[in-house]
Amino acid sequence: MVLVNANGTVVNANTIALEAFETPGTALVGRGLLDLLPQFDSKLIPGSMRRPDQMDPQGRTKPTRMIARRTDGSEFPVEVTSANLEIGQQGYDSYGYSGDELLMLVVRDLTGTVDTEAELARSQRQTEMILRAASEGVVGTDTDGRIVLVNPAAAQILGYRASDLGGRELHTLVLHSRADGSPFPYEESPLADTLRSGRKHRVRGQVLWSKAGAEVSVDLTTAPVRDGDQLVGAVMTFTDRRPYDSLAEEKSAALRQHERELERLAEEHASELTALRQKHVAEIAELDERRTEELAAGEERYAALGEREKDRYEALAGRHEQLLTLLGTSLRGPLDELRRDLAALAADDAGQLWPEANQVLHHLSAGYSRITTLIDNVLGYQRLDSGADVVHRTKVMLDAVVAAGVDGAVELIGPGRVQFAVHAPPIEAEVDPQRLATALAHLVADVAGVDATGNAPVSAGGYMDNTVVVAAAQRGEVVRIEVRGPYPGGDPVHEPIVRGIVRAHGGVLQTHEVPGMSGSAFVLEVPIGGGAGAVPAAPVDAVPAEADGSGGDGDGTMGGDAPVSGGGRRRARRSSVDAFLDSDPPEDGAEASAEDGGAAPTGRRRRRAAAAPELPPASADAGGEAGSGTGRRRGRAAEDGGDGVAEGAVVMAGEHSAGTAAAGNNLGGTVPPQGVPAP
Repeated sequence: MVLVNANGTVVNANTIALEAFETPGTALVGRGLLDLLPQFDSKLIPGSMRRPDQMDPQGRTKPTRMIARRTDGSEFPVEVTSANLEIGQQGYDSYGYSGDELLMLVVRDLTGTVDTEAELARSQRQTEMILRAASEGVVGTDTDGRIVLVNPAAAQILGYRASDLGGRELHTLVLHSRADGSPFPYEESPLADTLRSGRKHRVRGQVLWSKAGAEVSVDLTTAPVRDGDQLVGAVMTFTDRRPYDSLAEEKSAALRQHERELERLAEEHASELTALRQKHVAEIAELDERRTEELAAGEERYAALGEREKDRYEALAGRHEQLLTLLGTSLRGPLDELRRDLAALAADDAGQLWPEANQVLHHLSAGYSRITTLIDNVLGYQRLDSGADVVHRTKVMLDAVVAAGVDGAVELIGPGRVQFAVHAPPIEAEVDPQRLATALAHLVADVAGVDATGNAPVSAGGYMDNTVVVAAAQRGEVVRIEVRGPYPGGDPVHEPIVRGIVRAHGGVLQTHEVPGMSGSAFVLEVPIGGGAGAVPAAPVDAVPAEADGSGGDGDGTMGGDAPVSGGGRRRARRSSVDAFLDSDPPEDGAEASAEDGGAAPTGRRRRRAAAAPELPPASADAGGEAGSGTGRRRGRAAEDGGDGVAEGAVVMAGEHSAGTAAAGNNLGGTVPPQGVPAP
């Protein structure tokens, strides 16, 4: 409470006013009223010439809310009520102004009240929004059953306006009758029981009556409203069931329609199934009959086909047997006899033929020998492939097998048509030496470009290196032999023989294209088996050049018919052989000469010193060559001036006695040390 004089100055204040307005270090008494209450009506200050409009005859005003200001300038909300006070020293009323009149102000702090009122207002607005947003009807009643609250959804469901429902009895308005039209007593209604006992009720399918008198089916719930322990009313919520009932009716109608449709479709389906079953039985019977006829016709056709194929097989087998008999018996014998006669005629020194005719006889003898060898090899492959013969494995040295294969290749190719670069280290393997040598011979003939008729294609690029490289090495548990020549190979006579023999040994034959060369490289791999593998070669003394005056045989034999052993001096390898063996290149010529006892490398196979006989006279040499049947021209006694050169050996220009190419002596062409480019 604050007292203000006619000047508008605070002259006194109680303790509560001092706590509300006064701050430490400042004084409330003596301050102007308008400084404390800026919104206060100055007309109410005593002594004002203007009278306020809201003052009652006693000089009191209604409570007014405004903003008060403390002595430190901070503001807070207050509610102000004012009244005039007069000094009671006079016994009668004075109509004049004495200046002793005071104004009493009652100030109430509203700091907490304003927050509470704002929260209540917010809660009320939120409640109203919830009621408006709810799709269910909500009706609140007092203890007498009169409506005190209704939301828009309830008014809409019942067909009323919300303002028309306030204060009316809920039961007599919407619950007066049952669904059949009979009266519904108030005492039996769930609302009456809730107001009477405070129990909750939930009723499904309850009938309410709208303003238009129509039935409204709802799901109804009643609940009591309490203020502490006192029952002050009830709230009834209900949901309109009419959309649900409509959907349920539509669903029932659709279900009945669906059942009728199912019955109709079941009847149609049964009739269609019966018709299809009958049709299916008829089709199955027809198909069975047709299948029986087709099977009978097929059996007859296959029987006829089998009979025809049997006749063809028997005819083919007969022709094959006839061909084998022709090659093995009827043709083999006359060919041997004819070859012997030609060899004897060519070796007869008494024959008075000119040199060219004598050379033709030698070539005919060699050709018949090649034909005989080819027939024997083809027949052997046929017997091996058909199972009549088997592979007989023995432990042999691989260099001897390679030497025999090269000799056989010379017999198939012909003398003086190709040169060889052979590297065959002493390796012991368990193989069939005769058949493996046959396979190597045909493989060399294949890459040399010589077909079964003994012909070779003519090179269109001019000079072609006719050297065939044969290199053998051990790779783990297998022996690997590479054969490389100037032609790609693949002859239909040679290749099947090679593949069949290699396959019988359990090995493989692969073909590789060599960049920069016209021919192909064939890699033959066979397992070592029970062999010991690589065997260190025993040192052999160098053979003097005089011991080799007769030259090596073109078929690769040493002296008579003894096979070449692996203990002889190894010739220098070519670069392609080194690349295959992955070894270091050979030493230079000086070191090689020193190791060989000073003998110059010739690239020829040499006879052993102990087995070299003295040179026979010309007549004896002619007789020996007639027996060998190699088809080479025998050397004249007057021309023997140095070491002979083996047919098929790699001959360098420096090794020839006259420094010229070896082609003049019916040998292969000279090979430059650096090799020749591919055509």
